[in-house]
Amino acid sequence: MFKKIMIALAVVLAPSFIYAQSRPYFGVRASFDVTHPSGANEGINNGSGFTFTGIYNLPISRNAYFEPGVGVFYNTMGLNPIEYENGYFDGSIRNAGIRVPLNVGYRVELFNGFELAGFTGPIFNFNLATNTHLNPNFQTPDPVDLPTMFDYGWHHFDAQWGFGISATFQQQYYIAISGGIGMSSMATFKTPDSKDRLRRNSISVSVGYNF
Repeated sequence: MFKKIMIALAVVLAPSFIYAQSRPYFGVRASFDVTHPSGANEGINNGSGFTFTGIYNLPISRNAYFEPGVGVFYNTMGLNPIEYENGYFDGSIRNAGIRVPLNVGYRVELFNGFELAGFTGPIFNFNLATNTHLNPNFQTPDPVDLPTMFDYGWHHFDAQWGFGISATFQQQYYIAISGGIGMSSMATFKTPDSKDRLRRNSISVSVGYNF
């Protein structure tokens, strides 16, 4: 009986596996990112940046797919005027690292050569560099030896939950708009009275090419 059930399942699922094995592909994506930090009032504001990602699209049925990726990102965030070395400076935080999205999606072909898809999944950010950049104010010497933000509560890892929609033309040209909501803290700022956590929220516009 068990053997018959397994044979029946194989017959039912075989078309999906054949389809999945015949259509995987690699692709590249370039994204313009807007980052909105939230969750702590530490004078850190919205900023922008970019991400370059390589993906592997693996169909798991006729319309559903799994798409892992790995890329590099460079994001900035604004910083309210701060006092440093006896002067007040405007500045920014410059954050760079490796980004790993793991998306599951569902696509629909509207007409020949044009597909729309919706996708969602976790995004893992591995922060390799997070530095403060202060602009000269022409009243005091330019600041030197600025500390890394890792010394002030910034984490080497944070995670988001991503979601978005995409369009593909002629199975090769790709455009998407997506967002990410912070699931874990990007930074934790401790004071004697409180512990404030900063999370990374983002919106991205992407273009790409499928090989």
